[in-house]
Amino acid sequence: MLGCGTGRVCRGLAGTRPITGLDRSAPMIERAAARGPESVRWVVGDMTSFSIGEFAEIIIPNASFAFLPDRAARAACLGACRAALTGGGPLTIDVPMPDFTLLGSAHTPEREAWTGRVNGAVVRRTREVFRAPVAQSLRLVDRYWHGEELLAESELLLHLFTADELEWMLEANGFYVEAIFGDHRGAPLSEGCARLLVRAFPLR
Repeated sequence: MLGCGTGRVCRGLAGTRPITGLDRSAPMIERAAARGPESVRWVVGDMTSFSIGEFAEIIIPNASFAFLPDRAARAACLGACRAALTGGGPLTIDVPMPDFTLLGSAHTPEREAWTGRVNGAVVRRTREVFRAPVAQSLRLVDRYWHGEELLAESELLLHLFTADELEWMLEANGFYVEAIFGDHRGAPLSEGCARLLVRAFPLR
């Protein structure tokens, strides 16, 4: 599992097969390991240059691939995946499907994205979005609040892939695409779907 974060998807698959979760953030991996299970192998590493063994399957979940900064980084990631899939197993990439009705809007003002409680106190996350249609990118500005006090701010740049673009990229880097889905249940790609999942196999 590449870009596993705190391990939510790894934990969901634990017990069904051997699982390795890789993320470049050491604090994320520390938190994932603390949550367990012990059967999962947790690794701090870069998804563009990992070399940690051979795998029967690789999954890049929850838009992790879309946070790679440029074509060179994406090609490097696919090259590392192809090298690790020595048995010819599948690579599955899960990214957001672009909402083309919103892409022409340059800016979505800050709005609440999540609210909860920590130790009895109200905490929340807000998000402001900036769109660059030519670059097919979103700049996500997240702010974290404790009551009315701003605790932290972070920015993420997310590339928006079309299905054709992702398919061509995989084919150019030594894969063939077996299937494209529009959700995590395996529904076909359709108008209005929120996800774009591609399952590909390395060419040998």
